[in-house]
Amino acid sequence: MPKLTLGGKITNSHSSLTETAEKLVAKAIKLESISKISISTITHVGGGRKSLKFLPITGGVKAIVRGSGSVQDIYIYTSNPEETKIELEKIFLLI
Repeated sequence: MPKLTLGGKITNSHSSLTETAEKLVAKAIKLESISKISISTITHVGGGRKSLKFLPITGGVKAIVRGSGSVQDIYIYTSNPEETKIELEKIFLLI
C-alpha cells in the first residue's frame, strides 16, 4: 500500500488506502475547497475497471473509488460539493 502522510485535512478510523484512492486523496488534499477527508474501509471485490462515483452527504460528498480489485469510500467535506466533484473527476481521469 502506498504511504500518504496523514494529518491536516485527513481524519481516519482506517489508515489504509487503496492505490487508486491514495492517488486521488493525494491530489484532493491540495484543493482549497476541501476542509476534511475521512477515509473508510476497503472492500475487496473481483476484477473490474477503475471508477469513481459520488453520493451527496451533509457537508460534502462521498466518493466511491474502485480500483482493479477493491472499492473504498472516501468522505470529502467541502464548501462547494459540485465544484469539488468536477475537480476530483478531472484528477481521476489522470490517475
